[in-house]
Amino acid sequence: MSQQFDLDRFEECFIHHMARKLVGKAGFTDSDLDDIKQDLRADVLQRLGRFDPARSRRHGFVVMRVRRCAATILERRRAAKRNGGRAPVSLNAPVHDEEDGTVELHELLDARLGRPGRGEEELRDLAMEVRAVVARLEPDLRDWCAAFGVLGIRGAARARHVPRCRLQGIARRIRQAFAAAALDDCLHEK
Repeated sequence: MSQQFDLDRFEECFIHHMARKLVGKAGFTDSDLDDIKQDLRADVLQRLGRFDPARSRRHGFVVMRVRRCAATILERRRAAKRNGGRAPVSLNAPVHDEEDGTVELHELLDARLGRPGRGEEELRDLAMEVRAVVARLEPDLRDWCAAFGVLGIRGAARARHVPRCRLQGIARRIRQAFAAAALDDCLHEK
């Protein structure tokens, strides 16, 4: 029983087709096309010795191997792109701005987003005002604010098994309290 270890025209076309499908995903570009095709072809040729004609047709085996290999290539590329080896940086970390001064990172980010940056004193005053507004809330709303701070809105709703319509009413009441204290610019609606 001799097996052919060359790829026929259909198999080569399918490898090219799958490689083209990966271009544009996870940062792959047209210049990566030949490398992707080479990886797919190498994987198929390595595993072709395991092909059993009694179990399936050769084209079916090749199609399955190429699809699995393409999925693996995409998965590895996406995993490598996550975080990109960067270390987390505090928003309070000092950085150099355009005027060769040193400012905290959050001030630069606020400026780039079109919002004026807040100084340390202003942030301290804002935190005190927010705590005062929360202290004046009804006890159940205070509990919700604490839960939102720890779990986030979605996590708090899941943990407490609260339907979305009730959660929207709770959030509306909290927003009204902040608006009454002229702190509604602190709330970011999505």
